[in-house]
Amino acid sequence: MLQTISQERRVPSGSGLSRTNRPKKKAGWIGIAAGISIVLASGCIRIPEESWTVSRRSSFETRRLTAECTAACLAPSVPALTAPTPTLNADGFSLVSWNIFKGNKEGWAEDFKKLSRNADILSLQEAYLTNSLKKMLEQERYQWDMTATLEYRQIEAGVLTAARIAPNFTCAFRETEPITRIPKSVLISRYPLSGTTLELLVANIHAINFTMGTSVFQKQIDRLEGLLAKCRGPLIVSGDFNTWTSGRMSRVNAMVQRLGLTAVRFDENHRSRFFGHDVDHVYYRGLEAKNAATPIVSTSDHNPLTVVFKLADEPVPEF
Repeated sequence: MLQTISQERRVPSGSGLSRTNRPKKKAGWIGIAAGISIVLASGCIRIPEESWTVSRRSSFETRRLTAECTAACLAPSVPALTAPTPTLNADGFSLVSWNIFKGNKEGWAEDFKKLSRNADILSLQEAYLTNSLKKMLEQERYQWDMTATLEYRQIEAGVLTAARIAPNFTCAFRETEPITRIPKSVLISRYPLSGTTLELLVANIHAINFTMGTSVFQKQIDRLEGLLAKCRGPLIVSGDFNTWTSGRMSRVNAMVQRLGLTAVRFDENHRSRFFGHDVDHVYYRGLEAKNAATPIVSTSDHNPLTVVFKLADEPVPEF
C-alpha cells in the first residue's frame, strides 16, 4: 500500500488550489470563479466549442470528434466472425479509479506506476495528456481514450479510461460548470468479457463541481442515469462525483438505487473527503467486488480507489 506521512486538507477537484486553501462559503466560490476567469482570459486555457476524443490503439494515436452518447449507441456489438477478440478476464479483473490532479506533483509518476502495474482498467479524472503520461501508458501496454474538455498551455485534459484491451465502443457527453464555465465529462466504454457474450460498460465520471445550487449537477446525473437505464448488462460507474454535500450525495444515491447498482465498500476507507463527505465512488452491477482498497498518496488531492471484480455467478440479463 502506498503511504504518506501526513494528510492535508482537500478542496474540490478542478479548483487549481492547494489543499490548505479551502473556499469559504459564497465569498470563496466567487474568488475561485474570478481566479479561473483570469486564467481563461490570459489564454492559458482553451475550451473547445466541440468535444473531441484522443485515442491510442497499439502504436496509433488518433483524434476525432467525440461520439455523443445515446441509448442506441450503447447497445452491444455483434461479434465479428474473424480472429478472436481480446477480452477482459471475467473470472477476475482489477480497476483503479483516481482523480490524478493533473499528474504534476513530485513523485506522482512513481505512484502511478505502482497503481497501474497490475490494473486491467484505469478510470482517471483530471488527466493531463503530457508526454510523460503517454509514455507510462504505452510502457504498460494500455489502450486508452480521453475525452478532452480543455487545453491548458496546449496540453489536452479531461477524463481518461485505459485498459489492457481495446473497447468495442466509446462515447461521451459533457456539461459546463455554471461558475467556472469549464466542462465536466462522462466517458463510457464497452469491453468484451471472456467466456460470455456479455459486455462490460464502464462509465468514468468527473461530476459538476462549482455551483451555487444543484440543478446542473442534477442534470448531469440525470443524463447519465437515462443512458444507463437502457442497459441491462454488467456495469461499473466510477470517478470523482464531487458529492461534497448531503444534497449531492442523495441525488447520486437515488440514481444508484434506480439502476440497481451497489456501492463498493472499503473496510479501511481513506477516500478523500470534503465537508465530511466522500467525493470518489465506485458502483457496480452484475459483478462481484473483492479486495477493495484506498491507498493513501500525497501526489494528488484524491486518494485512488482500487477494486478487483469478477463476473457474478448469476449476472444481470444482457442489455
